[in-house]
Amino acid sequence: MKAFETTAFLAFALLTAAQTSTSICSNNSQCQPFLIDLTWGLTDPLNAFSREAILINGSFPGPPLRMKVGECVDFTIVNNMPNVTSIHFHGIRQLSTPWADGVPGVTQYTVKPGTSYTYQWTAEESGIYLYHSHYKGQMMDGLYGAIIISAADNAAKPFSLISNNSVDIQQMQEAEANVETILTSDWNRLTFNEFWEIQKSANIDNSCTDSFILNGKGSQYCLSTAELTENEAVQVSQILGSTSLTAKGCIPPNNTVIGGNYIRNLAALPPTAYDVCTAYTGKNFTYEVDPANGWAAVSFISPSAFSLFKVTIDSHKLYVYEINGNYIEPQTVDQISVTNGDRISCLIKLDQSPADYTIRVANEGINQVISGFGVLSYKGSQGPSSSTALMNYGGQNTTEIQVLDPATAYPYPPADQVASTADTTFLLDIEKAPEEPLAWAWVLNGETPYNESHDDEVPPLLYQLPSEIPESDLILRTQYNDWVDLIIKVSGPIAQPHPVHKHANKFYVIGSGVGDFNYSTVAEAQAAGVQFNLDNPPFVDGYTSTPVKGEGAWMVFRYQANTPGAWLLHCHIQTHLSGGMAVAILDAVDRFPTVPSDVGVPCSETRSGGVGKHFAGEHADNALRSNTSARPAQQG
Repeated sequence: MKAFETTAFLAFALLTAAQTSTSICSNNSQCQPFLIDLTWGLTDPLNAFSREAILINGSFPGPPLRMKVGECVDFTIVNNMPNVTSIHFHGIRQLSTPWADGVPGVTQYTVKPGTSYTYQWTAEESGIYLYHSHYKGQMMDGLYGAIIISAADNAAKPFSLISNNSVDIQQMQEAEANVETILTSDWNRLTFNEFWEIQKSANIDNSCTDSFILNGKGSQYCLSTAELTENEAVQVSQILGSTSLTAKGCIPPNNTVIGGNYIRNLAALPPTAYDVCTAYTGKNFTYEVDPANGWAAVSFISPSAFSLFKVTIDSHKLYVYEINGNYIEPQTVDQISVTNGDRISCLIKLDQSPADYTIRVANEGINQVISGFGVLSYKGSQGPSSSTALMNYGGQNTTEIQVLDPATAYPYPPADQVASTADTTFLLDIEKAPEEPLAWAWVLNGETPYNESHDDEVPPLLYQLPSEIPESDLILRTQYNDWVDLIIKVSGPIAQPHPVHKHANKFYVIGSGVGDFNYSTVAEAQAAGVQFNLDNPPFVDGYTSTPVKGEGAWMVFRYQANTPGAWLLHCHIQTHLSGGMAVAILDAVDRFPTVPSDVGVPCSETRSGGVGKHFAGEHADNALRSNTSARPAQQG
């Protein structure tokens, strides 16, 4: 059986199971167990500056989950925190298990303190993924870890497009099997709740952090004003006017070019938010490699709160072979962009002299001059290499380089046939909330913020009949197997980059650009001469709009509504999501799934005869209700 036939058969089997199953545990689960114990505690001060954070099994970040296509997992969280929580499996389709997507208010009740909750799901697609909290901004507090799903034995892989040498191909396959995941994030001395409350009190859209860390390790650097200026982007001086960057290298919070014309309360900002930089020396993440292996593989994963990254490795090309859980036609580049929620996997040819080579992670945006660092260390290293950096501390290129182009990240093997037309089109507008005098409030639908209080609403959307859910401009609805276009426009005059993530199945990026998109459908735009890629477009679960000054930007996602359930579409910048940049999607309302009676209950407890104290829903009687008995949610 060919790889795509295997996937199609698995998808059919999963969908059939979803439509007929009334119990998760009735089949005596043979899934691999994976348990995480969640607590609050201080992070290790040897790795980076220590702060109160969410620890997973006593450490930060969490352990990786390793699986193979076709395997299932019983992923159990034990919530020993004083807060409610949830876990989302970023990029996992959840074809038969929409109740395992981990979004409070949409697919589940929150997991209460002192309880346990099991998510059971099957790995349908190979690739690198991410688990993280989806309750408000807890991801910023450290609740995240990597997911590595190995491909089926007969899966087609793109390595022969990098080299036709059989030894190289074998070494690349071995490197992929031992891929090193590098969780790349911003790291702030404040918890998310502290950060969020300060932002709201000051009425700003804060994107100033303290440090960049790789796998929980890094330092806080404090440069002089002259050094910050030397490393800033060329357009920053125009934005700053007569002012300068703050001590942490940030655009000042009173800047109206970036922040807009809002009434601010800057007295609510503690000095440490922008104006005090406290240097701290932690450890650099070090990836040790053996040149005898020929090749190494790394996957940069971004659970970042709000920072977007540029990544280079001194003296090494990056052979990008996978983006967001999908093989691509490889691109050989010097630099990759890793935006919030992204997973970018690269091969590295180990052909340099034994030394330590710097992994550079700089800020993609103009909001702050900042970098973090790691080390690619060859076995037998004689110390730091003498190679020249390709970009400076502010992320500005020091020489001409080749950069990853996500718009031409063509799937490998080529994409299944993409529909030439859409059955349904939704027009979405990213902008500051038009009816609110709030610098931190955002919308995705052009009208109404998706308030973070939706996380606490009960019953969740998935627990209700679609016909009983009130109409709302925050809820999109589709029919089973329809092809859907999401036309997303980003307002200027400074169109920030927004990494938009869709839960459930991936989508095709059939077009993106800058300027106005004054069309109500793709067909209308095509008639006006706008070009779209319907042959082999990128196939991803997240894509970032093009940043531009002086005009807007746009992008078009096309997907098939063949994964029934309630899902979220949102910006993956945590403050933008909490600020309202999201909508819910009820996919396949004509085949809406029924939630199993024992969802969330650890199966071992069900087999032993009871739910007991570990049940994690709102209440046992509420969470076990079927769609037919659930009450309507209050939306919008």
